[in-house]
Amino acid sequence: MTAEVSPSTGHLLFCTDTFVAAYGHRVKAIAPDLEIVALGESESVSDDDIGRITIAFFSNDSWPERAPSFFKVALAASGLQWLHSMSAGVDSPIFKMFVDRGARVTTSSGASSSPIAGTVMLYLLALSRGLPGWMRAQAAHEWSPIPYRELSGQQVAVVGFGPIGQEVVRLASAFGMNPVIVRRAARGDEPCPVRPLSELLDVVAEADAVVCALPLHDDTRGIFSVDVIEAMRSDASFVNVGRGELVDQKALTEALAAGRLGGAGLDVFDPEPMPADDPLWDLPNVIISPHNSGASDGTEERVVEIFLDNLGRFLEGDPLRNELSP
Repeated sequence: MTAEVSPSTGHLLFCTDTFVAAYGHRVKAIAPDLEIVALGESESVSDDDIGRITIAFFSNDSWPERAPSFFKVALAASGLQWLHSMSAGVDSPIFKMFVDRGARVTTSSGASSSPIAGTVMLYLLALSRGLPGWMRAQAAHEWSPIPYRELSGQQVAVVGFGPIGQEVVRLASAFGMNPVIVRRAARGDEPCPVRPLSELLDVVAEADAVVCALPLHDDTRGIFSVDVIEAMRSDASFVNVGRGELVDQKALTEALAAGRLGGAGLDVFDPEPMPADDPLWDLPNVIISPHNSGASDGTEERVVEIFLDNLGRFLEGDPLRNELSP
């Protein structure tokens, strides 16, 4: 499917037909003369159009089923100048391929921070109240009241202070918790105490709850090692909304199963999807969500807003939001 108007911008946008149907009018409001070639039901694009693509938008509706077809076209577009992704994380090697060949890559960092942080608080509330036990009792028709810990007054270590970490700190503070930010180095404008990432072992040993909201890089891969997991208190809660590869999952599973860690709320795993026979599924002190903590009804709209803002910036030659460094 190709929708063409006057090619005076000199640019051709590659996106999905679903995006064009929902937001094409907003694209045209920003760039009336922008050509658009859309990935349709056939999931094929002509060689002529591929050769003219200069902009590509990897939208929410592309994931996961249409991602292979989308990136096959985008990688073949030798004239591609800019790719915008619906995700905040760009640890997949495919994004580096675009950067290495000189294309600009931007992310939707911040678009899903609110729902993800809300999921973090759901985990912390549920774990502090023993919600998994309540649900098991309900399924068994058992009246089993149990006391629980309030979040108020608990110290929560928020590891990573990007948009997600910032929102977690805000919400945790609203619940009366005492956040401690863990990041590479303090900048001086943080709303609560900051400890360097090099002191992670000491920080987690003091925390009632630990929230991992780090991006995945070579130097953060496996940062929640056996030593860090063993340093956590036996009554502490651990939450991971970063990436599964940040954590030694075997060590985490063993600590949870042995009662050396109070509980965990996990949205990300290594590998994904998590195999049906993984022992994490059956642990009574674990809450699992299938990497969809940010899949709210408002996230897609925020992603589109970031892309459209960047589209105007790109066409005007202005700095782009959330651009990856070469």
